Amino acid sequence: MLDAVSPTPAPFRCLLRWPLFPAIVIAGLMPATLRAESPRDVVDLPTFTVEERPVLPEPEAWRHASLPGFEVLSNASDGATRRIVRDFQRFHQALVTVWPPADVRASLPTLLVLCGRDRAFAAFAPEAADPGATGFISRSGSDGEGSAIVLDMETTSLGMLSADALAAPAPAAPEGDEAEAGVLGGLPDFAVSPYEQLYREYLRLVLSRAQPRAPAWFEEGLAQIFMRMEFSSTSITVGRVEDPNTRSLRPGMVEDRDFNAALQRRALLPMEELFAVTADDPVARRPLGGVWAKQAYAFVHLCLYSGDAALQKGLLTFVRRLAAEPPSEALFRSCFGRGYDDMRQAIRAHVDFTRVKAVQFRLKKGERREEPPEPVFREATQAEIGRIKGDALRLCGRSEAARAELLAAYLRGERDPALLAALGLEQVASGRRERGRRLLEAAARAEVVRPRAYLQLARLQLDDALAARAGPSTRPDTGTGLTETDLAAILQPLATARRQPPPQFEWYEILTTAWRHAAASPPPAQLAVLDEGVRLFPTRSAWLLEVAQLKRRSGQTTEAAAIAEFGIRTARDPALREAFAAFRRELPAEPAPAKDPKPAAAPSPEPPRP
Repeated sequence: MLDAVSPTPAPFRCLLRWPLFPAIVIAGLMPATLRAESPRDVVDLPTFTVEERPVLPEPEAWRHASLPGFEVLSNASDGATRRIVRDFQRFHQALVTVWPPADVRASLPTLLVLCGRDRAFAAFAPEAADPGATGFISRSGSDGEGSAIVLDMETTSLGMLSADALAAPAPAAPEGDEAEAGVLGGLPDFAVSPYEQLYREYLRLVLSRAQPRAPAWFEEGLAQIFMRMEFSSTSITVGRVEDPNTRSLRPGMVEDRDFNAALQRRALLPMEELFAVTADDPVARRPLGGVWAKQAYAFVHLCLYSGDAALQKGLLTFVRRLAAEPPSEALFRSCFGRGYDDMRQAIRAHVDFTRVKAVQFRLKKGERREEPPEPVFREATQAEIGRIKGDALRLCGRSEAARAELLAAYLRGERDPALLAALGLEQVASGRRERGRRLLEAAARAEVVRPRAYLQLARLQLDDALAARAGPSTRPDTGTGLTETDLAAILQPLATARRQPPPQFEWYEILTTAWRHAAASPPPAQLAVLDEGVRLFPTRSAWLLEVAQLKRRSGQTTEAAAIAEFGIRTARDPALREAFAAFRRELPAEPAPAKDPKPAAAPSPEPPRP
């Protein structure tokens, strides 16, 4: 068992607290008269026209392995693949030891695609029109159901730095500091490590799942802290930084150093610029060599690992309040007791004279952490190659390339249910609804583990039912609402999706829409399920208003008022806040006290800290 060497750290208590779904009888999701399972017809798979059949490339050779929580596809050498996977297993094991919520395993494993030859990574790189198209050796993406990390294991240095690094002035470098002068002058010799980038991308995926999502600078700062975590079989250390006087081990190369080395002799950004960068900004997506990423690292480290309890409290308060308020100097001052300029000077001092109060965890004497299971690699099937590459390409924003990969595997005769589900989802997304429906139905008949496949089937059933009954404007008082038969067709795939974590917002959204347009009011059990969604997704303000309206229609005015008052306090859109206020005025003025739908503990990104 790990002991924290004094002082005792506080874990990330709430950042990624995915509540387990309560044991609700799935039949309870369906109307009482229609709980018997409907018979399923045999599904005929679609064919593709000559125009849609691409010239199939030669089949590729990749290796495949399944690990707890991960699925690996690699065309690197077996030795290189095994080394980086084993190292990542140990990193992941250490990470979830000190930060248990980082173990975000779901019904779908995270995909790891390791590109080791034939310039395989080029297919996953951003398209040329993308403003952040250069400076990558890794990509990642997530859609709430699954996630993927793609790693370029061929590239050892990048030929281009980020824009803010190139804009930094190059002071005269003392003799022997040619490498450091190269960074400041924008020379293109920037060494990169696939091991560190794999850590970074995984940490980004973990942090991006927080609800509400933390600001980009906070995610980047924490990612840089944890990707530099030191771990062995007997101890784990978080928060330590390097000696800035350490010389590079790769002459002529600039390495990705800690903030106290990387920011020496470099001007810091104004704090408002640091906070203005969003997660999808090219600056955040391409952090190597840039001032923004290192300043985010320095700021978060100063607050959490310099030993100043007031800064720790100020940072966590600031991040929590940013969930409902835009960043401003007034908000910053209310949390930290100082303004932007004063904090910028404090960061400068932390860079030049770094104070560190790292957290160390040690196993008890005589104990050692168990080695993670040895990965077993084999030749990947063409279905696995097409599905994994297709899903990874889609999550990296390369939809056309994703379609080509999935279709190539299908045209080679592969009919694995997971491939059918992935291709079916792609076909629906690209506007081929009926073809996608047939693929999804075939995958569902084979009981594929793919929550989004069932959600998409439910959404297709909902759209068809609304279109057949006068469209989305159906209302219960007109007699044109959805019938029990309509609801059964929608709720049946939803029931299957519910058994496959993680909980997804779309599940609650589809259920809400179905009952809003139903001829009958939802039973109390259905409304209780929506309460669960309110706790899980409290920042989805537009949807919360729909839930409140549904509760009022069902006579639960107390709960409706509580949600309305919560929306008035937390909605960031002024129009939505006014909509909540108008709705609240329509309810009784003094309803009975009700429990605030806000989670008992708001998502609180607290890392291990002194």
